[in-house]
Amino acid sequence: MQIGVCTTDFAAQPVEQLFSRIAAYGFTQVQFSFSSIGEDEMPEPVSKSLLSRIRRSLKVNQLELVAINATFNMIHPDLAERSKGIARFPLLAYVAQLLDCPVLTLCSGTNDTEDMWRWHPDNETELSWRNMIAVMEDLLLCADKNDLYLGVETEASNVVSSTERARRLLDEVSSPRLKIVMDCANLFQKGSARPELVRSVIGKAFDLLGSAVILAHGKDLTEGESLRFTTPGKGIIDYNYFLEQLRLSGYSGGMLLHGIQNESEIPECLAFMRKEIAQVFF
Repeated sequence: MQIGVCTTDFAAQPVEQLFSRIAAYGFTQVQFSFSSIGEDEMPEPVSKSLLSRIRRSLKVNQLELVAINATFNMIHPDLAERSKGIARFPLLAYVAQLLDCPVLTLCSGTNDTEDMWRWHPDNETELSWRNMIAVMEDLLLCADKNDLYLGVETEASNVVSSTERARRLLDEVSSPRLKIVMDCANLFQKGSARPELVRSVIGKAFDLLGSAVILAHGKDLTEGESLRFTTPGKGIIDYNYFLEQLRLSGYSGGMLLHGIQNESEIPECLAFMRKEIAQVFF
């Protein structure tokens, strides 16, 4: 299993510096965000020269581009804001196709108007669900046109807030283009981040979603009543169990580290993940 990283774990910098730095640590895969090189998350437009620089930097540093962030608030109460993300999505899909990237990752959205990662009680309404489904179906038409997959993960603050709601989404949309990003740290609700619950929470997620997993995120969670993320290997996530579930589900992709709190922790984090992977896959 290869080990990659989400580029949002690094400070924004020119793409040449970013990819060179990532490769120097020993990563071989990236989930890329345009915000990591000082652009909008969903840029408009994307110049040919920038695409050439990205393609060249990937090749020079022998990095595989496994996903691009296409993150916007899919149920933003302001229709103008929601529409802006929808309008920019086709360009990002076209860019992914040009860069031979198979996956765009999504956020299912929240009714909070200021923070895309903050819970709002209206997220549980049927109207919010139907709004999210309508947008998702539009995006899937674009994904099909560009031969791409869309990856969504559970987010306690978003409409798809749980494993059960992720399963409902897959069942209602019923598209082979819609897949799951398995981020075990995102499977927990407030009050449930306890070591004794970790295996049951992860096991349930794989029971319901394992066959649809297209990307695996290596993020971690601190024990406590709130949801506080931490560097992989420094929290309560049982990576041996996580990796075993990935293996049993037939997952053949890499492990994308995410949520690294400080770049100085990367060598230790990588050593931890290599050891965990070796115990399960070799």
